[in-house]
Amino acid sequence: MSDIDDLIAQTPLELVLSHYGLPLPASGAREHRMKCVFNETCSDSKYGNLSVQMDAAKRLFCHVCETSSNLLGLLHGLEKHQPPTGGRLRGQEFKDAVAKLREINGLADDQPRKPSAQAAAAPKSDPKPVVKEANVPMIRHEKEAARELANLCDDLIVDVAEMSPDAGQYVRKREWLTPDQMTAWGVGWIPGNGRSLFRKNYLVYTHRNERGEVVSYSGRDLSFEAKWTKWLRDGKPEGKKPNKHRYVTGYKRGLELYGGHAGRMNEPYVQESLNEFGVVITEGQNEVLRMESLGVAAVGLGSNKATDHQVDKLVRFAKKAGGNRALLLPDCDEEGEAGFKELLWRLSEAGVQTRLGFTSNTHGGMMRGRQPEDLTDEQWATIRQTLSA
Repeated sequence: MSDIDDLIAQTPLELVLSHYGLPLPASGAREHRMKCVFNETCSDSKYGNLSVQMDAAKRLFCHVCETSSNLLGLLHGLEKHQPPTGGRLRGQEFKDAVAKLREINGLADDQPRKPSAQAAAAPKSDPKPVVKEANVPMIRHEKEAARELANLCDDLIVDVAEMSPDAGQYVRKREWLTPDQMTAWGVGWIPGNGRSLFRKNYLVYTHRNERGEVVSYSGRDLSFEAKWTKWLRDGKPEGKKPNKHRYVTGYKRGLELYGGHAGRMNEPYVQESLNEFGVVITEGQNEVLRMESLGVAAVGLGSNKATDHQVDKLVRFAKKAGGNRALLLPDCDEEGEAGFKELLWRLSEAGVQTRLGFTSNTHGGMMRGRQPEDLTDEQWATIRQTLSA
């Protein structure tokens, strides 16, 4: 099997469909039916569904125009809205489809780029490959210790009665953080004898890439508030500012969006939320989880500032799945609002219709000094009403 065949086999159909903001296959389905991407008139026929097999080969066939291909052909149709020339991908069409498949998988762009007039006239030098950064899934990590942690999420404790006192207290204060939600998202406490660097007073969160693969874990320091108070009391000594979250060494969090994995598109509330608000953007993990409990599909930056990679993803998500709309829900402190002001500007410059859900000064100052995870059901209902006005 060639490298391209391997890549096709390893690419979930869900990842491709979510990239284009299309409905995902039913859970456990062996075949997926969708509108023909090669000929718009096919949808006028009751036989016009395109059938895509869910096995490794991912063969597809339109029962009207009779176009048959595989995942590369699907990508060609989604991009060009027509079948391959001569019925089969060849030459540049094939190269373009492969490049798109690699892009969706976050792999290096190994296709040559057309040089500009200035570049063509300049002295030639050895070409350098353009490398697209990506977090390696832990299951395929080069280090054995990292591979052994790939399924750490299966060991996390979600029952507060079995957690440490600090962890139990932290979860009980967040009634919306239920055992079912923690299990679904890979959130919980790891016992002190666990196989993790988070065994010392942390609540652990699982981080996934767009394909849904585990790429890292982070730990929320359950002693952070006490450390922060001491740091302030000591006059904010330089170099000793405590961190709220701890991440696995080597993880590039600026490449991912918490909650930005394709599998979420299977949840009914996600499409409803996208239709109502567009892509909802928050800062941290708890904000994403709290908004989910309110029926709102949000993604988190893991910081108060978005990286270039994250902005690119947010623009793509908004245009493909959110009706070209975004809703910002910042942490309402000085740093949080400053970071989201910049994000508001950048998304707007990219043509995304972007709104603020609230700030420190809206809604009578209700959110001043607070975060989205602090929202009560009633407060969100008030904010939601103003958004729909």
